[in-house]
Amino acid sequence: MGASLGGIPNVCCTTRGDEAAVHLIKNRHNSWQDLPEADEFQAFFDCYETHEEMLQRAHSGEGSLPGPRRYPLERRGSDCTRSLGLVPEAGFRTYAERESLRGMPRKTDPDSVPLLPEDVYEDLVPVLRNDVREQWRRRIEEGDLDEKLRVQLKHGFPELEEWTNLTTVRRMLRASQGSMSQAVPMLMKAIECRVRERELFQSMRCKVACDMRIIGRDRENRPVIYLSARSQTEHLRELIPHVFLAFEAASRLAQEDGQAILVADMIQMQPSLNMDPFAFKDLANNFGVVFADRLKCILIVDFSFIAQAVWSTLRPFLSERTQKKINFVNEAKARIIVKETFTAPTQDRVFSSFDINRDELSTSEDRFSHALRTAICDVPLGELRAADEAG
Repeated sequence: MGASLGGIPNVCCTTRGDEAAVHLIKNRHNSWQDLPEADEFQAFFDCYETHEEMLQRAHSGEGSLPGPRRYPLERRGSDCTRSLGLVPEAGFRTYAERESLRGMPRKTDPDSVPLLPEDVYEDLVPVLRNDVREQWRRRIEEGDLDEKLRVQLKHGFPELEEWTNLTTVRRMLRASQGSMSQAVPMLMKAIECRVRERELFQSMRCKVACDMRIIGRDRENRPVIYLSARSQTEHLRELIPHVFLAFEAASRLAQEDGQAILVADMIQMQPSLNMDPFAFKDLANNFGVVFADRLKCILIVDFSFIAQAVWSTLRPFLSERTQKKINFVNEAKARIIVKETFTAPTQDRVFSSFDINRDELSTSEDRFSHALRTAICDVPLGELRAADEAG
């Protein structure tokens, strides 16, 4: 089920032979205890904590109306600082050029799905941008807003400018494969979600509901997000802000393609916390548009038969394109893939995470401390380190 990752074919079963199991379990308890903190740890700063702070800064001249900002990023133990989300813009292509590109030989992915050049939809960029802006103008003029949207837009609408920039519009076109009938509602919905969750994305802080964090990078420098189902402490609806901030941070740390990798370790998953179809639909509908084309691939590890009931609930809300990025593997196969595709420090952190989440002697305090120690960013776990503790 799903595409292969790094040339490794899918493995849908989650069982291991006795010999392999003994090999993985040996020394598991000691593997995570002395793991050093991530020396590339980075911290977002200049974040607004409350709505009042945002308004105060806006009226004091520190910024325009409250809205999503390009947060600087501080690299601990280094004098390197940089702004996030600044992706070089490519040149425009005409309609005729796009049509000629369609006839060119193209590379294919492992499932033989043609991959078009990134700027193949370039002639549609201004069309999508103008259409979405016009639809929002009409919607505001006609008062087609609920109370929350009306209150938020009363303080300004910076999301419209930010989310109709060239980079975002191109991403929506890639995600919809150039279909304007899909791209327009996707971008409209994404902007609406950003307005509704303005304070979340401005503060970059939320209630910690699991251990989901950015744990490192792959060999092509993409951020790697790790989640252990064992760590989940809240129902799915309360987990959504945590998920959003993990991917928001990864997006801001990403390279030019803006993509990240998700490793979801499903050991000891708690179905009772996740059997909420309405929360699933809300997550899929909003996450799928805000972070459209952000996931390079998803590695789901040790997906139990019980968890398959949750998957059957979630699957209808995912696009076929997203489903093809999902790889179901057991732990042994996951270790092979991680070793082949992730950087060495990230491998160590992922392997130790596998170990501690399968170690029956580990406590919840052990696991959370380990999560903090292996995160390379303070979002979404929200714990800042002293500057001399890393790198």
